[in-house]
Amino acid sequence: AGFLIHSCIHRARPDLHAVLHTHTAAGIAVAAQRRGLLNLSQHAMRFHRRIGYHDYEGVALDFSEQDRLVRDLGPHNVMILRNHGLLAWGQTLPQTFAILWTLQRACEIQMATFSMGAAIPVSEEIASRCTRDALQFSPEHGAGQDVFNALVRQVDRIDPSYRN
Repeated sequence: AGFLIHSCIHRARPDLHAVLHTHTAAGIAVAAQRRGLLNLSQHAMRFHRRIGYHDYEGVALDFSEQDRLVRDLGPHNVMILRNHGLLAWGQTLPQTFAILWTLQRACEIQMATFSMGAAIPVSEEIASRCTRDALQFSPEHGAGQDVFNALVRQVDRIDPSYRN
């Protein structure tokens, strides 16, 4: 299933070199909501009108689903797989990690917000401006490299045995 999903993204977008996919509780919860990710936080607004959605077709074992996945990718760098999880891709692993981390955080915030009642709506204008201003979509700014390096240093301090 993983090969089916990841390989068609690499084939369709040869400019991208990393694809990450998660099945977190928050990601699946948002993927199972009819309206998907909402503009409830600064994290979410970075993806305003920049998310592809792919309807759930069961366990990804049918290679004909690849055509539909590619169609649903559009020009985006993230996709919410309905009732399944989150998917992100980018030019580098650090960039892709930063994008997926931000999407995951947006899903966590949405879940927390819904658990507390009504949310404060954000206007289309503000959401669009937040997306435009988000540096994570600009690889020329080194998107994610500093955060990725910091996380590697942290793992090195905790348990450097992973390098073996």
